[in-house]
Amino acid sequence: MNWSKSKISPTGLKPYGISFVDKLLMKHWPIYILLLLLISTCTHIRTLLQHTERGKYESSFPRNDSLFGLWKASHERAMADPLQIELPYLATIQIGHPDASAIVYAVSVKQGQQLVAELKRPSDGTGFLLEFFNSNTTPSKKLLAELSGASSTVEWSAHDDDSVRISLQPLLNDSAVYQVKIYTQPAYHFPVIGKDNGAIQSFWGADRDGGARRHEGIDIFAARGTPVLAVSDGRIDFAGERGSLGGKQIWLSENKLGFRVYYAHLDSTAVHSGRQVLRGDTLGFVGNTGNAAGGPPHLHFGVYGRSGAVDPLNFVKKFAIPPDWEYDTLQPKALTERMLLRTGPGTSYPTRLQLDKGEPVKLLAQTGKWLHVVARDTIAGFVRR
Repeated sequence: MNWSKSKISPTGLKPYGISFVDKLLMKHWPIYILLLLLISTCTHIRTLLQHTERGKYESSFPRNDSLFGLWKASHERAMADPLQIELPYLATIQIGHPDASAIVYAVSVKQGQQLVAELKRPSDGTGFLLEFFNSNTTPSKKLLAELSGASSTVEWSAHDDDSVRISLQPLLNDSAVYQVKIYTQPAYHFPVIGKDNGAIQSFWGADRDGGARRHEGIDIFAARGTPVLAVSDGRIDFAGERGSLGGKQIWLSENKLGFRVYYAHLDSTAVHSGRQVLRGDTLGFVGNTGNAAGGPPHLHFGVYGRSGAVDPLNFVKKFAIPPDWEYDTLQPKALTERMLLRTGPGTSYPTRLQLDKGEPVKLLAQTGKWLHVVARDTIAGFVRR
């Protein structure tokens, strides 16, 4: 028997001919590979989301839960259209509406600053999502930092000038009263022990050598021998005397933002090249070596990125932390007169719309003389109290 021409295999179990399914797979195999990759990617993204506080919480609800759907849609709407605030910002938050439960503010953070949000929780609070997202224009926002567990503070430091969306949302059906405080601090420890902003007396960009060059740093004045500190955890790249400008100097590669930090005109050094140091460790002592010889002792402090020196002031400049305060329970509000709904808590912010006298609004938060409300179901803004 000529098996090569037969439609039946020698075993009698399988036809030699290629089946319709096999032909389909051979013809369209790139599409099937792409589908498998998409399924794998979606599964990976879902797994990553479930490692965030929001992802873990949302995964506990069935997709057809109507109240959860309103709660989730409120966050998506607020993220797409954030309100504007200036820092520092303090507010009392009390939300009892699943369809208007999310607050999102856009803030500007300068290079070298640390954005901080503190949440004061009530004893009857069930939980709260406080998150920092980037403010790029893509629909998917990158999570920068979030409140986790029993923590009360979220922090994030800016490598470059940036805009951040701060998302605040109590868990579903939580109408407890919360206080939030948002402000900035320097990302670095102040580099000279016992000193603060007042000791900085020469700034970035000042003329040097009769205008032949610009000052690429700041000068912090202190008595000779005052300890100079590590501004962050990191590694000492160089410690010693080099060149005629900086004299005795230290270069620190810091771990927090990835910059190289320059300490110059030191009287002496207390570390060696290659040493790992922690934030606040003593690295050396203030002096006037190099081209500062004969002048008052001070630390020349510089910060260098991949493209060269950057202004280091915001990396170390301290700001006063706003004090705590308390408000009573927020009361639902109907407008007693025609009012303007604004994009931020102040008359300098643009107007979104004019609200009619007696028009009901949903109250979400209070800051000073301004109320954060949602009008006409979906339009968020601020009105005067």
